[in-house]
Amino acid sequence: MAYKRVLVSEEGLQRRVSGNDGCLGSPGIVTVATAGALTIGLDAMLSGIARFTGAAGAVAYTLPTGAVVSAALPDMEIGESFTWWLTNTAAQVATLTASAGHTVTAGITTINATSCLVVTTKTAAATFASTLV
Repeated sequence: MAYKRVLVSEEGLQRRVSGNDGCLGSPGIVTVATAGALTIGLDAMLSGIARFTGAAGAVAYTLPTGAVVSAALPDMEIGESFTWWLTNTAAQVATLTASAGHTVTAGITTINATSCLVVTTKTAAATFASTLV
């Protein structure tokens, strides 16, 4: 069997896990057509695929702050990670840049008309590290 829903308990009752529980489902795509430098919205990261289609030219995509990510994911424990795709479809060199409480770790930091998998890990309270792989 390739796909099986596990049982979860909610308020003392058991039920099968659903897509609304945050552990099933296919990634969504958030397309950002903004030209030039920008801060990546957390909605784009958490959708699963953040697709940037802005105008040509070198740009910087800044990660959201650690405080913003932490507030949106209050149940995330230190050491836990989530993955998302950063897709740059424009003919531009995009550099992923850090923000307060959110670093870019060793690895690829620039993409040009391609996609990279990004692993974002909680490293301390309100502190995250994202790695392009």
